[in-house]
Order: sequence, then C-alpha cells, then structure tokens
Amino acid sequence: MTGLRRAALLCALLLVGAILPAAAADAESAAHARRAAADAAAQVHALQPRVERALRAYHESLRALSESVSRSVAADEEAEAAAAVAQQRQQVVDNRVRALYMTGSPMELYASVFQATSTADVVRRVAYVKRMVEAGTAVAADTATEQARHLEKARRLAASARQQVVTARDVTRRFDELQAVLQQADAELSRLDDRARTLEEAERAAAELAALRAAAASSAAGLVAGAHASAIPADYLRLYKKAAPTCPGLSWTVLAAVGQVESGHGHNTSTSYAGAQGPMQFLPSTFATYAVDGDHDGVTDIQDPADSIYTAAHYLCANGAGHGGQSLYRAIWHYNHADWYVQLVLRIAGQLAANSH
Repeated sequence: MTGLRRAALLCALLLVGAILPAAAADAESAAHARRAAADAAAQVHALQPRVERALRAYHESLRALSESVSRSVAADEEAEAAAAVAQQRQQVVDNRVRALYMTGSPMELYASVFQATSTADVVRRVAYVKRMVEAGTAVAADTATEQARHLEKARRLAASARQQVVTARDVTRRFDELQAVLQQADAELSRLDDRARTLEEAERAAAELAALRAAAASSAAGLVAGAHASAIPADYLRLYKKAAPTCPGLSWTVLAAVGQVESGHGHNTSTSYAGAQGPMQFLPSTFATYAVDGDHDGVTDIQDPADSIYTAAHYLCANGAGHGGQSLYRAIWHYNHADWYVQLVLRIAGQLAANSH
C-alpha cells in the first residue's frame, strides 16, 4: 500500500471516528430533550387539578365581592320600595277621605239615613257609608302590612350585607394563590432547553397553562361588570368629600369606591393575609410614609377612618390620581396591582358620580 493510500485510509478512519460519537451524542441529546419535555408535561398535568381548584376559588371570591357590593344596593332599593308603597297607599287613603268628607262627615252621612224616603233608600245610604269607611280602613291596613314587609326585607338584606362583606383583599389572596400554582407550572416548563421546549408534549402543556390564565382574566372581567355602588354611611361620605379636595383633581367618588372595595366602608377592617389594616387597607409601612392626621387630633392611626381616608387621598395623589385619565388608572393600580381592581373602582366611582347628580 502506497503512502498516499495509507494517508487516505487514515483520514477516512479519523472522519468516521469523529462522526460516530457526534451522532451518538446527538441521539442522546434528542432522547434527553424528549424525556425532559415528557417529565415537564407530566408535572404540569399533575398540577392542573390544583390550578383548577385555585381558579374556582378565585372566581368564587370575585363573585362574592360582586354580590356583597350589590347586596347593600338591594337593601337600599327595598327601603325605597317601602317608602314608595307608603306614599302611594297614603295617597289612596287621602283621596277616599277627601271623597268622604266632600259628601259630609261620617256622622252626617249616617244621620242622612234618617232622611231616606223609602226602605230601599235607607239600605242604599247605609251601604254607601259603610263602603266608604271600610275602604279607607282596609287601604290603611294594607299600607301598613306592605310597608312592614318591605322594611323587614330591607333590614334582613342590610344585615346580610354587613355580615358578608367580601373585600378586595379576599380576592387578592385567592388570586395570589392561583398565581403561585401557575408559576410553579411555569417553572417546570422554563427549565427546559430550547430543543425540549419545542417538542409536542411541552407545547401542549404550555397551551394548557395559557388557557387557564385566559380563564382567570375572563372571570375577572365578567364579574366586575356586574358590580354596583353601595350606600355610603353618612360619616364616611362626609370624610370622602372632605378628603378629596386635598388632592386637586381627585373626585370624592374615587375615594369612596376604594373605601367600598377595600372594607365595605369600614364594615370589614380585619387585617389582610398580607398585613394590610384599617378601613382603607394600608400596609403599616406605606401608611407611615403617607400618613395624614385627618381628624387633627395629633395622632395618625391606621384604624381611624379620618386618618385612613385622608391618607388614601394623599397616597393616590402622590401616584398622579389628580391628573385623571391614565394617570388615575395607574394611581389606582398602585393601590392594588390588578387590572380587575382598577376596573372595579372606576366602575363604582362612575356609578356614584351618576347617582350624585
């Protein structure tokens, strides 16, 4: 064998030796990617029941928030219905009394019976007077019964609204729980390399997660749209209206909407799982930074409605709420980092503004 042929053979052997390990390594890499993608998909699939439970809990908390907001509205409507019934029935009574006395007093009407010219005339006169008097009595009794029914329903609804106040912190807690499980599932996929991430199993798992995230967003949008502004206690309404002008351009309705969503205007001021406190649900550190002595008693108290509401106005203003538009949107978002929260506050504020005109 010539030197040239020996050199050619040596090169071929070296080339084959280089190709075979590379091919084996590539096959191992592909197999590793498939195993990694399958493992990640299995982990995501195992987490899915937890994600779905967390999503249901989040949806339920949003629904409960919407209902607790609307429940107090129902109580107000029942109270208004009771007043309307009383007014309407009283008008009927007044009309009957007016008709009765236009004919004469009851005694005069009864006395007119003796002026009857015949037995038939006596019967007619007695029946007429009896109908007039009994009709007025029956209407008055019906009025009292109907009004009492509406007032009792209003009382029950108001009591229920006070006892079942669901606030933004309840929704936030459920949302954070949902996000924690979703992030755990995301972490399983994020550990994959580029090759494994493009495999069918991984792509399917990623699509499932995206669908669950979309369901959470849809849940919030639908339930926020059904919320209504609730009645505001007189002392809180006064504070909202006095505190808002300390931030030029900030409407009192925004402060009131925040107060409604955060604590139901002071009905639920318990400390949140994240440590927020008081009627406007401040973290103590945030309150200390922006605290305002709203009642001028020389003390700033996170639990005091005046201090809490004036501090909320200061905090919103510091984040641009007085400028309106997108600045207001961002300021409310700083109060609670969730789009559903901003939409809910703006919706309630808009309703309060419309109702105050």
